[in-house]
Amino acid sequence: MQKEIIVKKKPSVVLRLALCLLILAVGIGGFVILKKMKKSPPARPLAEPALPVEVMIAHPQDFPVTIHGYGDVRARTRVTLSAEVSGRVVRKDAHLLPGSVVNKGDVLFEIDEKDYQLELDTAKSRLAILTRDLAIAGAELKRVGTLHRKNRVGSLSSVEKAEAAVNAIHNQIVQVRKNRERATIQLSRCVLHAPFTGRVSWVGVEADEYVTPGKKMITLVDDSTLEVMVPLNSREAARWLRLRGDGHGGRENWFAEPEPVQCELIWSEDNSVRATGTVDRIISFDPQTRMVQVAITLARDEESAVPLVDGMFSRVTIPGRILHQVYIVPREALSFTGMVYVVADGRLQYRKVDLVREEESLAVISKGLAPGDMVITTRLQEPLENSLVRVVGKKDQ
Repeated sequence: MQKEIIVKKKPSVVLRLALCLLILAVGIGGFVILKKMKKSPPARPLAEPALPVEVMIAHPQDFPVTIHGYGDVRARTRVTLSAEVSGRVVRKDAHLLPGSVVNKGDVLFEIDEKDYQLELDTAKSRLAILTRDLAIAGAELKRVGTLHRKNRVGSLSSVEKAEAAVNAIHNQIVQVRKNRERATIQLSRCVLHAPFTGRVSWVGVEADEYVTPGKKMITLVDDSTLEVMVPLNSREAARWLRLRGDGHGGRENWFAEPEPVQCELIWSEDNSVRATGTVDRIISFDPQTRMVQVAITLARDEESAVPLVDGMFSRVTIPGRILHQVYIVPREALSFTGMVYVVADGRLQYRKVDLVREEESLAVISKGLAPGDMVITTRLQEPLENSLVRVVGKKDQ
């Protein structure tokens, strides 16, 4: 008996390819239909963003330069008195304490004068005796000389001896007079007087202490004339300090005399403690630090309970030269590359400027701006030139 074998035929390759193409066509057609059903968004014009900036209107003006410095207030006169003779201190003023004030001529110390008084008395007694001896010797010389000349009595040697005796006594008198003057001077030095009215700064000797010549005894300070020695950068001083006869140089190869402009001084510890002063002189130039030291003399202040006094560290403001027809802008308006940004026709423009000076929050410009320029004062980080800007604030210079 024969078995029947049934063989199933697979779809042909052409048929399968046709089916794939049909499915792909249906998908593409659906995508196209869906795309046409979607509405396109309305077209919007591209708008350039504007930078919001604040500006100021530039106007040329005169600008007084101000020089700042620091220094300690010092008394112009400070004297340390020393002993000029040896001896024991027999008297010291009970009120002679640091901080106390003494008047000119006040007795500060007395040194034991007994030894010097004895020398003076001895010299006076010796001088009186020698004066009598000189009179006797002179009379003897006259007698011997007369006898020898008129009566031919005696010899020439006796006359010469008498003359030698007179000369010897005269020399002794000269020496004793010097001793008397020396003793008088030493006596006057036993009393130490105040050479001027001033404040006691230091006392180094007590009563009953033995002193020798050169021993430092007391330091007096004259607070009536105070100064501040202000070191200034030499370039800044040469360029901005106001000097008499500017442009003609100083005398004897030194700086010209500074103008006595009024300065302001403020104690660094308390801004309420202030004083005024004037520029007095240029003291020195330090070649190592390249600093010029200027002396400021303070005006007397007799009304303040706490004035500027000796030793206070102070900030000094000195008026300098005047810059004419310059532009003053905030320091933040100046870029790190020496540019300022201005607004022209609503666009940002670069301007290369010449910076003359910077003071605190201000920049002084001599060239590069014109009257009426709108200078951007807003700090911008490397903006592009010709960028659109929008002015949100405006003020005059």
